[in-house]
Amino acid sequence: MKRQMRKKTFLVLLAWLALRGLSAAAQTPDQIWNHFVEWGRNPPANPGNKSMMELYVEQLLAEGVPKEEAERRAKLISGELRQKSRANNVLFWDTMFRIRSGPERPLKLLAETIRELPPGRALDVAMGNGRNAAFLAAQGWQVTGYDISPEALAIARRRAAALGVSYEIVLSDHRSFDFGRERWDLVLFSYIVADEADLDLVFGKKLWDSLRPGARVLCEGNFCEPLVRTLFSLTLPGFRLERYSDREEMREDWGSGSVKGRVIRAVVRKEP
Repeated sequence: MKRQMRKKTFLVLLAWLALRGLSAAAQTPDQIWNHFVEWGRNPPANPGNKSMMELYVEQLLAEGVPKEEAERRAKLISGELRQKSRANNVLFWDTMFRIRSGPERPLKLLAETIRELPPGRALDVAMGNGRNAAFLAAQGWQVTGYDISPEALAIARRRAAALGVSYEIVLSDHRSFDFGRERWDLVLFSYIVADEADLDLVFGKKLWDSLRPGARVLCEGNFCEPLVRTLFSLTLPGFRLERYSDREEMREDWGSGSVKGRVIRAVVRKEP
């Protein structure tokens, strides 16, 4: 009798776990996004300096969501659902910077490239916490940076005040920012995230026209490959690829030099 009871209890438990797994997998995209939004309003402490999506997957696992489903949701949130609207994109990055302030040191590529350059006007695309803008400003550059995240820009303002430097901070997305014409001596892309349509609408001829003769575009991160491909395909006057590398090494992004992965670097010059 006791053996039969134990068997029955075990079968009921299995059925409950199966139903729970099916329920977890049945979430709609809106439900998945809304759950992430609620979680992001009061994110957990992060003493281990984990990424936002690592923390979120841990939360889903703690709620009984199967690992494969939790990872699928994380990918959906950071991709399709983030890109669904400007509001979603802002919320995603605000949550990211609320959990982690981002990397602290400026890019080595940036430091190496400007060593022999006279200070001029620089644009920091999707500037994040301002680590590169602050470095440039300290070297005498006149810097403008923009980002879609108010949380990121608040960190950038605090950084400028703490270091005693100044740079212009603009709340904007890629498509709304006014790049101007022959305005910049240096444009920096540091591990930015952009949608495919941004390449045609923003980071092609519009970007090129905003450069002064002799200006350089510096890029590090996965975005460099499509950026260089786009610029090259336009047969722009004065286009010169000064540097391009694609290798496995320590990344200078959110891992702060502790994560090894694919690192693409590019330097493009607009010849006078």
